[in-house]
Amino acid sequence: MTSKRGPYAKSDVRRRSLSAAALELVRQKGHRNVAIAEIAQLANTSEPTVYYHFPTKESLLIAALQQHDEENARARGHEAGAIAEMGSRAEAGVQRTNYARLYNELAGAAADPAHPANEFFRQRWARSVDVVATDIRRLQQSGRVPADVDANDAAHLLLAAWEGLQLQWMQGPPFDIRALIEAHIRALLGPDALD
Repeated sequence: MTSKRGPYAKSDVRRRSLSAAALELVRQKGHRNVAIAEIAQLANTSEPTVYYHFPTKESLLIAALQQHDEENARARGHEAGAIAEMGSRAEAGVQRTNYARLYNELAGAAADPAHPANEFFRQRWARSVDVVATDIRRLQQSGRVPADVDANDAAHLLLAAWEGLQLQWMQGPPFDIRALIEAHIRALLGPDALD
């Protein structure tokens, strides 16, 4: 496969720069408090350039969510350990309040198939289920999870619990989300799943 060259490569670099700037400002201020002018300034470009690449603020915020996922994927680098890390990642996730608010708002809106975030969340769910199910199968091969557990079904249930608990935590009052997620993992996959 050949890499993009010329104006297409420059366009990809500019889009990544803009989504990175948007993500940084969302983390600092919250998505409702970020203006396109601030994103343009942080990315060392103009507002018309932002709108050329992202016709709406919402499309730029969706790109910021994608940027966040790409950063996490690079940081983790592998699927093994998805179950073991689930509680700690949920705990860290709710502490990133501004990002979590954006995520929850767009996830809810994306339930409408016509919403521009629908495709992003459909792909994200499919990828997340695949990663978690793969790790469950790895745990089954090592004898830590019973063989009769359906890995795909369990992945869906674990991710749904994580999403639901995150939403409850954000609406308050806070609680020990890590403990609840880890208790759910043990109840679903057996007591040895986190050992």
